[in-house]
Order: sequence, then structure tokens, then C-alpha cells
Amino acid sequence: MAKLTSLKAEKRQLDRRAADHIRSHILDGIFPANSRLLETQLSEELEVSRGTVRSALAQLASEGLVKQVAFTRWEVSGSSTTDGWEIYTLRGALEGLGASLAAANVTPEDAGRLRTIGSELLRAISERRFQDATDIDFDLHAAIIALARHRRLAEQHRLIMHQVRFHMVQSGFLPKDYDGLIAEHKELIEAVIAGDADRAERLARSHNEAEVRLLTASLQPGVQPGRIAAESV
Repeated sequence: MAKLTSLKAEKRQLDRRAADHIRSHILDGIFPANSRLLETQLSEELEVSRGTVRSALAQLASEGLVKQVAFTRWEVSGSSTTDGWEIYTLRGALEGLGASLAAANVTPEDAGRLRTIGSELLRAISERRFQDATDIDFDLHAAIIALARHRRLAEQHRLIMHQVRFHMVQSGFLPKDYDGLIAEHKELIEAVIAGDADRAERLARSHNEAEVRLLTASLQPGVQPGRIAAESV
């Protein structure tokens, strides 16, 4: 007797697609911080079951973009100064490790790819396509992390970058010095290509220092441990 085709894979794919749709609305600012997410409404709009929506929201909760309140309702996560400080300090640590490992693995083909992304970033900024520049910036850091050949690092970096983008959108925390941004990325690219692991790590970690200092200065005076940790990054 012929067996029926399992629908488990299709169900998992549907969960992921629902999560992708909701995530894009969160990262684009359509669903703002702390706004309520109704399973029924999302189910109707996406034309999927509430179970699928619930699975999608649980996935987004694991990414830090959504939270469940009192086990009864879902909300978009908040975006506070403390959240921003935690996100940017963690990003610096992950990208420092990634750049160090990438410098040990880079090939001539990888070098060409990194320089191409750097040129695309320069072109987008010179043409004042700042949203494109942000996307290219993210692509560059993801490319360096990929060169680390470290699966768990790549997974954690992907999650934190979702939160970085969310924080940027919700807080308007965008780059102010694009000339400095270009110079920083050029230095980082060349350090990785040169195989200088120590310099690559230092540059990657310091890439977020301006944001960390600003966020640290905005923290409440009582958050002394965070202040000390941030200043040591």
C-alpha cells in the first residue's frame, strides 16, 4: 500500500514563511515596539492557522523580537537604552571573534568579495542611498562572519543583527558620520585580507564604540556595572 506524503516539512516551511512576514513588518517599523500582536488578526491576514502564527511568534520570541506577556498575549519587544547597550556590546564581541577567525581563513577570492562589498558601500553612500548603505553594511559584516567558518557564531550573529536592525528602526539610532563609517570599514576589510587577526579583532570590536559610549551615557546612574563593562569594550 502506498504511503501518504508527510506534511511535516510543508508545515515547518509555512511556519518559517509566516515568521519571515511578521519579522519584516517588525524590522520595517510597521509593527512598532511594544505593540500588541493578535493571533487571530495575523492568522486572517496571512491566511494560515492560528497554530502556524503561534509557532511563528515563538520563533520570533527566540530571536528577541517578540515577547509573550503573562502567557496570554504577544507583543513586539521594547527598545530601551539598556537594550541598545546590550545589543551593541554583544555585537562587538561576536564580530571581534568573527573578524579574528576570518583573518586566518581568507583566500584571494574572499578578498575580492570583501573589497567588492566595500566598493558597493562607498557607492551607496556617495549617491546618498543611505538605506541601501545600511543593508550593504550588514552584508559586509555577515560576509566576514561567514569567513570565520564557525556555525554557532554565525547563528548567534544572525540573531543579534535582527535585534540591531530593530533597535535602529525603533530608536532612529542611525549613523551620523558616513565618512568615518567608510574609513572604518576599509580598515577592517584590509586587516582581514592581510591576515592580521589581532588588528581585525580590535577594529571589529571598536566599530560600535561610538554607539556604546552614547548609550552608556544615557543609562540611569544606577546601572554602574553596565557602565564599567561598556567603557572597557
